[in-house]
Amino acid sequence: MQALYKDVKQTHAVWAVSHAGHCLPQSQSPWYGNQHIYNLEDQVQHKIAFILDYVPKDANITLIGHSIGCYIILKVLEAFEANGEMNIVRNFLLFPTIERMRTSPNGHRLWPILCYFRWLVVLLAALVHCLPSNVKTTMADWYFRGKGVPDYSISASVELVHPKIVQNVLWMAYHELQQVLSPDINVITRHKETIVFYYGASDGWCPKSYRTELLAEVDGLRSYLCEDEYLHAFVLKSHNVEGLSMKISTWICS
Repeated sequence: MQALYKDVKQTHAVWAVSHAGHCLPQSQSPWYGNQHIYNLEDQVQHKIAFILDYVPKDANITLIGHSIGCYIILKVLEAFEANGEMNIVRNFLLFPTIERMRTSPNGHRLWPILCYFRWLVVLLAALVHCLPSNVKTTMADWYFRGKGVPDYSISASVELVHPKIVQNVLWMAYHELQQVLSPDINVITRHKETIVFYYGASDGWCPKSYRTELLAEVDGLRSYLCEDEYLHAFVLKSHNVEGLSMKISTWICS
């Protein structure tokens, strides 16, 4: 957010919306209770509600999504087609997981865990969560050592190792692999003048073949293939963040 706000010369308001349940209010208990667990459809409605509640009706809106956020953007575009009050003028879909998630290389590997062993991962997260903060930070520093991961990503990773957050992350991912099957060609075609796709050159969630097939189905679609070796999880590399921020800011200001 900070890099993008700087790169657009502070001419645009930049808001980021977390997935519901992927961070905790300070007052919420860390243990199981009656807190809501959010599936993929809940997350779509969460983003629609945010736009309706907080974005000025006369604003020119640019949506930027990463990974499953790209699927959510397509759902948001469809939801607002009949709403003339919201003016969505541009959409940047980065490393888009909008189809065949379960049969992608990463989906194929993760499906057994998401289907049968979510409980075990949550249990492990609960055990780690009980450790002192300095111990968790030391463990994260050791894991990311030598990988060029910025400090803010390490601290965010420590915060994510929380049983309630992990439960929500895995539940959402489980529904993603079940529901994200084929790209919504109709929505993409109707909004192709406002959409830019950006695919990774080596991405286990959305291989290059997905891009090739989508371009064959939607004539005139703007889609770029990364030439800078950015990772799908690009926020884990500071130079990935800076480079991609410059690229997006150029698109926004052009």
